Amino acid sequence: MNKILIVHTSWYSEQIAEMMNIATTVISENEYEYIVACAPGAIELAALAKYQINKNESLFFSGILFMGIVLRGETTHYDLVTNETFRSIGDLALTYPNISIINNVLCVENSDQLIKRLKINTKNNTQALIELINEKSS
Repeated sequence: MNKILIVHTSWYSEQIAEMMNIATTVISENEYEYIVACAPGAIELAALAKYQINKNESLFFSGILFMGIVLRGETTHYDLVTNETFRSIGDLALTYPNISIINNVLCVENSDQLIKRLKINTKNNTQALIELINEKSS
């Protein structure tokens, strides 16, 4: 059976739990298994995924779903975190082209945006991961 690696952040635990519930439901409905890893923050997501890929060489991950939330604060930290997170996930996708990778890190200006995007983005991105895995395996 195909395995999916879900790597999520530890920040905003209540919202991440909701995202996990949505994602694991979609994954299970499509008869995939999953393994979960938790990174301390968004910047560490790609490095933790790469570690899991190398650690679990005997397991072949068909896909990786990244989940996290970056909420804009009062400093430029938001810009640094979002840019580095997206760059490192993109680099990982290019390094491992045989693994389908979807980035569901929600970068939002405020809580209202998060509420509007959390459910629909997570469901759509998880479904997109399944579609990408199927495309790469055909």
